[in-house]
Amino acid sequence: MKKRQIEVAVISNIHLGAEACRADALQAYLSSISPKILVLNGRVLESEASFQSAFPSPHYRIFKKLLSMASAGTKIYFVYPGQDTVFKTFKEKALDNVFFTKNLFLDLDGKRAWFTHGDFLDSSLFSKKWVHWMGTGRLRILAGIIRFKNRVRNSVGKPLADALLHSEGDYEDRLKRDRTLRETTVKLAVGRGCDYLICGAPHHLSNLWLDTSIGKCQYLSAGDWIENLTALEYNFKRWKSYRYSEDKLSPFFADEDLKEMNEEEILSKNFKAGPTMAG
Repeated sequence: MKKRQIEVAVISNIHLGAEACRADALQAYLSSISPKILVLNGRVLESEASFQSAFPSPHYRIFKKLLSMASAGTKIYFVYPGQDTVFKTFKEKALDNVFFTKNLFLDLDGKRAWFTHGDFLDSSLFSKKWVHWMGTGRLRILAGIIRFKNRVRNSVGKPLADALLHSEGDYEDRLKRDRTLRETTVKLAVGRGCDYLICGAPHHLSNLWLDTSIGKCQYLSAGDWIENLTALEYNFKRWKSYRYSEDKLSPFFADEDLKEMNEEEILSKNFKAGPTMAG
């Protein structure tokens, strides 16, 4: 079958190494598309311990698939959370068409897109109404303080400070909190001159335009692959949501090229000497 040609695909939180990882569905989806750019936002690996234990075969095939896509010309960006020390070790490695960064900025048809996990928003401070009225300069300072606080807590094995994005609570309260977080993040994006903000932290699909006192920005989230099997796709100057449950063709794609390549062949095509860009 002919693969769908798309400009950008975004998948969030695939959690390779986790028992609940939906690796077979991910393999089928990746095999059904041919993107120029693939952004993996958020948790790609379940934990650092995943490197020290054997991966299930379907999970390992995802790594092979990604390297195969990179060798075919797809640029793959791993946008990892600030506290993810696993990919910090990869950041200095040189892989052809594979990049590691905490924040990614891309030009898409003359518009600026900001891809971030958004873990710095996972704080009670950003849920306060008064934060919404802060200027972009002060918002960036506040975000930096929270990042530093979380980095210190992570280094000593403590949970993130005042984590809220995935906390339990009244449904209406969480909706109000999510709305405030969206508005605050969009204001940060507009201050950075961005037209699109793609955030990896939310667990649900989002695609809406939000206005601020200094401009408007399209706020997007790919949802959470491990929970909802959803993604984002950019093509023909517009974003659309993807739902695996509604895709009638993906399950029928067989990755014959990947089956014929062993690990050594894939790695030899992708590793190279010298530094690589990490934004």
